[in-house]
Amino acid sequence: MLVCAGSLENFKEAKSIGMGLIQSAISLTRLCLLESPTELIFVGSAGAYDPTLPLLSLYKSAQGYQIEHSFTYAQSYTPLENSLSVQSALLERINLPCVKVNSSNYIHTDTAFAKQMLSAGIALENMEFFAVLSVAQMFNIPSMGVFCLTNYVGPHAHQEFLEHCQQAKTRLSAWMQTFLIGQ
Repeated sequence: MLVCAGSLENFKEAKSIGMGLIQSAISLTRLCLLESPTELIFVGSAGAYDPTLPLLSLYKSAQGYQIEHSFTYAQSYTPLENSLSVQSALLERINLPCVKVNSSNYIHTDTAFAKQMLSAGIALENMEFFAVLSVAQMFNIPSMGVFCLTNYVGPHAHQEFLEHCQQAKTRLSAWMQTFLIGQ
């Protein structure tokens, strides 16, 4: 089953689960209970911590993190697990570069934070992915994400996202159609 955030990122090939960690976790849990999917592929936009990654390029991931800005500055801690790595045969079926993805209910704009995440080996951020992996893990459903890079983490992140959102949707739709044909 293909799923997406919705709002600005609706796709005819994917079911919308809502934006952010909370909405997507609740909606995807409900969807899993009602439809019992055998696999989940989340598709959506992402911001890059790495300014050398080309805009509008596609990536795949089965490794998600939920690291907040304050955590990287030792200004907060969490008793919760903040990383998930899912083993999925889906990854082998999809020929895209594999990256690690961080999720937060906030879009980061601090380039120093981006550098810290990049030094930790985390390349992208997407608001929903950690929730998707968490729900999939709870239901023991193979899962992964496919992302189109719309912006760089920095002061112009939102403007860049808006400028590239439509092109990213077109790229992701084309990828989904090709993926579905190959099924």
